[in-house]
Amino acid sequence: MVMPRLEGWRGGVGERAEAFRLDLISAFWILTTFELDLFLAATIGGPFYRIPLFLAAVLGLRILYQIEKRVVYWPLIVFALLHLGASLLAENAGLSRDALTFMVYMLILFSGSVAFLDSPSRVIGVLKLYLLSFAWYGLQGIPSGRVGWHPLLANEDSYGPLMVMAMAFSYFFAQATSSARWRWLARGMFLLSVLGVVASLARGACVAAGVVLLFILLRSPNKAKALAGLALATIVLLPVAAMIVPLDAYVGEIRSISEGDEGRIAVWKMAWNVFLESPVYGVGAFNFGVVAAKVTSFEAARAVKSDPAQLYSHGVHNLYLQILAEEGLIGVALWFAMIVGFFRRNGRLRKGDARARWAARGGRDMDLRMVSLGLEGAMVGFLICSIFYNQLYIHWFWSLLTISYVLAELTGPTREGTKGQVSGHASEVRAKT
Repeated sequence: MVMPRLEGWRGGVGERAEAFRLDLISAFWILTTFELDLFLAATIGGPFYRIPLFLAAVLGLRILYQIEKRVVYWPLIVFALLHLGASLLAENAGLSRDALTFMVYMLILFSGSVAFLDSPSRVIGVLKLYLLSFAWYGLQGIPSGRVGWHPLLANEDSYGPLMVMAMAFSYFFAQATSSARWRWLARGMFLLSVLGVVASLARGACVAAGVVLLFILLRSPNKAKALAGLALATIVLLPVAAMIVPLDAYVGEIRSISEGDEGRIAVWKMAWNVFLESPVYGVGAFNFGVVAAKVTSFEAARAVKSDPAQLYSHGVHNLYLQILAEEGLIGVALWFAMIVGFFRRNGRLRKGDARARWAARGGRDMDLRMVSLGLEGAMVGFLICSIFYNQLYIHWFWSLLTISYVLAELTGPTREGTKGQVSGHASEVRAKT
């Protein structure tokens, strides 16, 4: 996917520099969302992991050259600094360095996007790219419910949550775009994402999918039309889903939710005990298992492993408890600050003035209100799934946070623009609302 190129600059060096910046951030978004380095490494072999490393270094230097106050988002920066400390001081610092590398990438993605995606056309390019990335993984995961080459999505418990996020994003993308081609593509992605949730047989993802469908019904501007559309989708998808997963097997798997999960609950209790070892700043990223192996008794470990030492590389299976154990109270406070900030910014995107500024700057082809609902629904799906799975070190949360922040910056009152244009568009938006 090629993101929109610049309309023009002042000619010469300035135009080339601007185009280079856009090419850098475009390439970084493609690598982040499609993870082509992992795909190539798994299918061809070779050190393709160095591609994002090189690109991040070049983009990072370009950001530092043009750093602005609005690029600095302290909750994200401090959260990354916790990982820097863990990479030096954690019991297994080597494990924490992998998480630090990821957080540096997310910082660069965030800062570069805020600095260089400074028009609606460029952000719309990212939104289209985001939709296509869901299709990229979704198609590969049908009918097995997993993406074999991916280190996380090779597990149904990660593929299912991704499809939950895709449900909300694709549904509201179809409502937002004025392009018939992209509208039908988004509708197709919605159907594919529902099939993906079914194919994954992930119980937590099924619960989250139910919440997301309720979100869609409640937040759709035309609830009767949304209900009719979802009913039609059910009729169309039911026979297809039955070919992927036998209905009785799926119902049996979902019913097993009521039986609980003794192993998962035991791990959650261990996470609390690990948190007590370092309650302020945590034991360090990816060090839950390292510490749990030391502080867990044989009796407490029996529900999960026969020997506490086998917990060394175990995950928490709950993102919130993972942060509590590995980043402590500071990490939890920062995490919730970012979540609250996301929903507050997203809510402001639906106000008339923000939508008017969006339209005045060239965003008429994409309804900002529907875009904000798509981002919000995807975040709701992610947060519900996070109760059951570890998905902190994959871009999903961070990319949603980034897109929302960029949109808020573009439509905020401090952005440059023609006041007369904005005022006129504001009246038009209020009239439509």
